[in-house]
Amino acid sequence: MAAHEDRSIRVRDVMSKQVFTVSPSDTAQSVARLMEEAEVGALPVEAPGVGTILGIVTERDILASVVAQGLSTSTAVFEFMTVSAEYCEEEDSILLAAQKMHEFKIRRLVVLDEKKHAAGIISLADITRASPELGGLVLEGMSRQEPQSHALEGASICQA
Repeated sequence: MAAHEDRSIRVRDVMSKQVFTVSPSDTAQSVARLMEEAEVGALPVEAPGVGTILGIVTERDILASVVAQGLSTSTAVFEFMTVSAEYCEEEDSILLAAQKMHEFKIRRLVVLDEKKHAAGIISLADITRASPELGGLVLEGMSRQEPQSHALEGASICQA
């Protein structure tokens, strides 16, 4: 699939629309249980009663920041979450989402709606299903050790 075709595919067309959110005061154990039940690897962290996304918590966050450090399973999410996580919007192209993943070496982005509330999650796997070539470029760039330019090789910068 050519880069110009990737621009026409919108994040909303390939993202996971069923999104569960957690509160910064939830525990590592409750978040891990929800991830297991929902079969997801990341959850947006939402300000209770407001709906604003404060960050994201991933399986890796729980493993590296709680389990590996010997912290209690009752450790609150705010102590180990990624604050102000990268995000994209429903109307963004998958090329723009892929560029963010490549630049920040991440595999998931929270998708926000027009009110800046969580509308879903887009993963590298979602992008790869829609465009195997684009997904491969992102994965290849993530696995390199040397410093990278902030654009995907073979893809031009696009505006949402």
